[in-house]
Amino acid sequence: MCKQIIDSGMNWIVKKPVALSTLVGGGILLLASCAKTDDVDLPIPEDPNAGYTFQVPDRAFGEYMVYLGIPGVQERIDTLQTGALQTNYYLNPDLVSGVNSLQLSKTSSNVSALEAAGVATAAQKIQDLSGVEFFSGLDTLVLTSNDLTALDLSGNPTLVELSMNFCKVEALDVSVCPNLQKLRFRGSAQADNLLSSINLSSNVALRHLHLRSQGFSDIDLAANINLIEEIDLSDNPGPDGNNATADIGIPQAIYDQVQAAGGVLLGVTPE
Repeated sequence: MCKQIIDSGMNWIVKKPVALSTLVGGGILLLASCAKTDDVDLPIPEDPNAGYTFQVPDRAFGEYMVYLGIPGVQERIDTLQTGALQTNYYLNPDLVSGVNSLQLSKTSSNVSALEAAGVATAAQKIQDLSGVEFFSGLDTLVLTSNDLTALDLSGNPTLVELSMNFCKVEALDVSVCPNLQKLRFRGSAQADNLLSSINLSSNVALRHLHLRSQGFSDIDLAANINLIEEIDLSDNPGPDGNNATADIGIPQAIYDQVQAAGGVLLGVTPE
């Protein structure tokens, strides 16, 4: 065994093999093991990509989240099979599950802010929201002025506010969001088909409903007894097919409730 011998009385140091009982000139022996490189556990560098297992297919969606500093979203330069480099975006499902708000509007003012920040996809509308299903703790989702034609909210059961004015979604299922209190979805003139029906029977907590410029001829709000802030169904065809008339019937009690609270009532009539 290699030891270091330090004699406090003689003030000299000798390195040699010794036993623990060795004494030199009556001095006090301090024994210390010699370090060996192969005895040291060198730290293994952490993989910065570990856990980022889902590639976001829509780069406008991915880059917007990076711009917002959303935890669990990563920008990565990948080498394609052709040898070319491409910026891609990845999610860590475990980390994004704790995010409670995504504000992804592409209004003109938002686009200007993104362009000023140097976001490459600033003017590009989001068309695919794949990956949002991992945001299981989301309570606010704002998608105004994007080009989405489909939206799957099955992974977002805690959603409280959904704003998606001018998107092009043709069918919307919010039955999986029982906590939803605010729904804003004004139709887009560029949509192939407008929304003409929606099941709100599971959304008892709903307080604010804005479905302007869609394709509704009627709507069932019997279960939505907490509506109080707004019911806007203006610019819908209604039963007479005329978008200019306010003739979509809603329960008298709900109509009176919104009116008494000073809320917004447009495009509807009590029945």
